[in-house]
Amino acid sequence: MRQLALSLAALSLLLTVTAPVLAEQTVKEESWAKSYGFRLGVEADVLTRTIEANLPRRDAASGGGTSGGVEEGSSFAASFAVVAQIPLFAGLHLDAELPFAYGSSQARPPGPAEADAATVAPELEGFFFGNPSIGLHYVASVFPMVMLIGGLTASIPVTQDPSDDTEAAAAAARAVRGYFDSQRTLLEHVPLRARGGIELRPIEAFYVRSDLVAMFAIPTGDGETELFVEHASEAELRSVGGFGVGARLQAAFPLTQTDKVQLAAEPFLGVEPPTSGVYFRAGLLVALDEPLGFGLEQGKLATVRVALGGKF
Repeated sequence: MRQLALSLAALSLLLTVTAPVLAEQTVKEESWAKSYGFRLGVEADVLTRTIEANLPRRDAASGGGTSGGVEEGSSFAASFAVVAQIPLFAGLHLDAELPFAYGSSQARPPGPAEADAATVAPELEGFFFGNPSIGLHYVASVFPMVMLIGGLTASIPVTQDPSDDTEAAAAAARAVRGYFDSQRTLLEHVPLRARGGIELRPIEAFYVRSDLVAMFAIPTGDGETELFVEHASEAELRSVGGFGVGARLQAAFPLTQTDKVQLAAEPFLGVEPPTSGVYFRAGLLVALDEPLGFGLEQGKLATVRVALGGKF
């Protein structure tokens, strides 16, 4: 909790310092783009039910600690994050996020469901503070309705020597977003991310966004280097008042894991004010393929996603 308090204090100080700059800014033509301007909000992702997933294998010989590989089990998770996007000058923006999560899991050996209950590990659960992130991105207007984005982000692994409960919670929380944004809950690693993207508004009521992210996570201890690639595209129809409906398709590539790709889709609705005001978005993320899909089946990934915040 001390780490969370320090991080929140740092974010508060950052907002205080940048407030005079923000107050002097006027509305720009680029304000229609999600990657442009000052945004502050909260994101929440909650599983609709327990999922069957691969969990870190526990080594009974070492007293229950985790070891390499995976085993079958059931998980539940909910993740949250305070996110900020702060314009500095021209198209340069500061990005920050403070994540935290709850997760629980119960591992069992592969095999028939009627296996001896004595071989099933006890349930592990925990609430933990994730990896705060700080970074920069630049937005360039190629044409009035075409925006290009590029940026870099680094995350800080504040949780060291995690308990078995924390490791199980982190493993469950990584699945809740379809293995997207793994930098938030990847323990004992320093995640470094590079981002490129584009936002389009071919007509006033139609918005298209696409992002590509590569993440290189350096271990802080004896772990292995992790490599992730993420791609997401979404299209949205929006009324003049800001009410919109749309769909998102995402693909996560955990290149150093057993399963090399995870596809997911998300229909969503929301409100996005044209200039300043409160924004809201709610969607249902459904995994499309193994190991987490198909998401509408029992024991598979279906996550309610909500974002709420303000544009200034």
